[in-house]
Amino acid sequence: MLKGNKGEWSEIYALFKLLGDTQLFAGNADLSKIETLFYPIIKIIRKESAADISYQLNNNLVIVIGGKEELEIPVATFAKQAANLLNKIKTSTGAAFSLPEVEAFMLSINCHSIAEKSTSKSDIRIVIHDQRINQAAELGFSIKSQLGGDSTLFNSNKIRWANSRILS
Repeated sequence: MLKGNKGEWSEIYALFKLLGDTQLFAGNADLSKIETLFYPIIKIIRKESAADISYQLNNNLVIVIGGKEELEIPVATFAKQAANLLNKIKTSTGAAFSLPEVEAFMLSINCHSIAEKSTSKSDIRIVIHDQRINQAAELGFSIKSQLGGDSTLFNSNKIRWANSRILS
């Protein structure tokens, strides 16, 4: 059974939400969504232990590529799963918790881990269509959640180690 904290579960929420929305909105300096500036999502790539899993958008379907077989899942399923997961994250208590019903859906879409390893700079890679230049671009994102408390931009364990190396 998978266990994670609110920040780790938020990585899965971001995957579900983006696939359910089918577009990536730009934000302003206050982290508010700019409704008029968005990019259609072509696919999302998530690193799993065995291989990269690709979630390609095709009309109202998400095509999951990278497992034993190619899967087709309605976009609406991801929107519903995102709403359910957000509610569970907000109401969960404790440092780490499991969500068996979310894990069951994750496994059905070849998603076997909650969060990307901390050595990776990007938690998720998104291929978008930039309508201004009529080209696709692959962008990497690090997901930071405010659901459990203020997120940090740095891993404090690594900062302490780096500081101790510099001072020694």
